[in-house]
Amino acid sequence: MRTRIIMMFMAVILGLVGIARSEIVELPLGCEGTYNQDMPYWTGDFDLEVAFTEISNVYIDWDGGITAGLAIRYADPDNPLPLGVGTYASLGFNPSLRRTTVWGGGLTYPDPESFDGMFEIELTGSSTWSDILDGEGTITIGYEELIILEGRYVEGGSVVLNRGTLVVDGVVVPEPATFLLLVVGALGVRGRMRNSVK
Repeated sequence: MRTRIIMMFMAVILGLVGIARSEIVELPLGCEGTYNQDMPYWTGDFDLEVAFTEISNVYIDWDGGITAGLAIRYADPDNPLPLGVGTYASLGFNPSLRRTTVWGGGLTYPDPESFDGMFEIELTGSSTWSDILDGEGTITIGYEELIILEGRYVEGGSVVLNRGTLVVDGVVVPEPATFLLLVVGALGVRGRMRNSVK
């Protein structure tokens, strides 16, 4: 009898594991607009409306155009040259630990350089995805310029973002209703087993 109960609960656990499934969740961000020195970033809270047991990858799927700025070198201040700028997407409150950046504009100046695609937001150092396993977090989209040794930007560039979608690839936790259904089913099986033993 005890063996049957143990086997039944093992079956329930295996059923739960089978229900947890790999899924790609997408969320449009509403971060469209122009980013530059005057409007350097946008920050938004998100709720994917699912929870994860594991997250394997996080991406930003976006497109837009990057227009370079003009920079000088202190040794030759009368000859400004186009220098690319970038746009980044980062998760959480430390933007350097989980981010991706697209640089451009230097070769096409004064015209913008287009970008379009899904870029992975990479983990660095000891960072993890543990704080967003519940499907909630904060994302920042921003504008940045290169650090120039012995020079500076004299005219900022800009990034026009047409769209941005957060994409999370992970193992989704079954909904509470599914758990409840499995527990009720297991209890029903256990009750039938008891009745059949008597």
